[in-house]
Amino acid sequence: MNDNRIKFRHLHCFLTVAQHRSLQKASEALSLTQPAVSKTIRELEEILQVQLFTRDRKGTVLTRQGEQFHEHAESIVNALQHATSSMAQSRIFSDSMIKIGTVPSLTSYFLPEALVEFRRRTSNVQVSLNTGTTAHLMAQLLERKFDFVLCRHTDPEEMSGLSFEYLYVDPLAIVVRPGHPLLQTATVNFADTHRYTALLPIKGSINRHAADSFAIKHGIGLATDFLENISMSFGRNYTIRSDAVWFVPWSAVKQDLEDGILVALPLQTKITEETTGVMGRAIGVMMRANSVPAPATQMLINIIRETAANMRAQMV
Repeated sequence: MNDNRIKFRHLHCFLTVAQHRSLQKASEALSLTQPAVSKTIRELEEILQVQLFTRDRKGTVLTRQGEQFHEHAESIVNALQHATSSMAQSRIFSDSMIKIGTVPSLTSYFLPEALVEFRRRTSNVQVSLNTGTTAHLMAQLLERKFDFVLCRHTDPEEMSGLSFEYLYVDPLAIVVRPGHPLLQTATVNFADTHRYTALLPIKGSINRHAADSFAIKHGIGLATDFLENISMSFGRNYTIRSDAVWFVPWSAVKQDLEDGILVALPLQTKITEETTGVMGRAIGVMMRANSVPAPATQMLINIIRETAANMRAQMV
């Protein structure tokens, strides 16, 4: 038996006749003439050297050998169709490069969580990730350097030509290393934090404004002994190795707090939008107005939405 003579058209025609149990109905489904269908079935039977169908009052029915062959033919055709579908999806995503801009605080937990899930669903899409301040990212987005940006909400007049989709609110946390002297009491007076070096967000940022406003509202003035930085890895490692008090977005240290690597100070009053007067610390997806994401980019944005929904649930 010469197996390489069997073509996809033979299998497709065979399965269609078996499904409809009629040469006439099969020919209509295949958009072929009935003689053409009969010829294709005869060719297959000659190759296999068996009779696949018989005719009775019920129509065209499978023989015992036909039933055996049907199982294998169906598996082959299904596998080919699955492979074709996979290649079609691969063509959509092939050579794709998703360019993302993000504020540094989202690189510690939120984005890794989303990108791990994205990689689980598709493995042939490249992702380029760059960090910066919200203002810098917005300018780069307008210049088409990014497909989208994950950043904080800002004043509407500063977002001309851009759209913003809310994901979740990222509150400011004040954290220290385990065993820090301030943790010797059940609650901490915020004024006592001034005895230690403060790690602050950079000047001009929303989080820096929140930290400074909180200090002023508590009547202790701005910190004089401080380091300001934008790097989450620097802030984390410096805090672990010193008695510094780190003012940092909650999502950036979420995993460290859960693992006990860092500890949130038990302040008498928490930093909230009400205690600082700062509104709009919402994290969201920023895109160019009216832009239409490519399929791979849209998939990633959908996964980011799912990750944000999980974050919101953890804050309740």
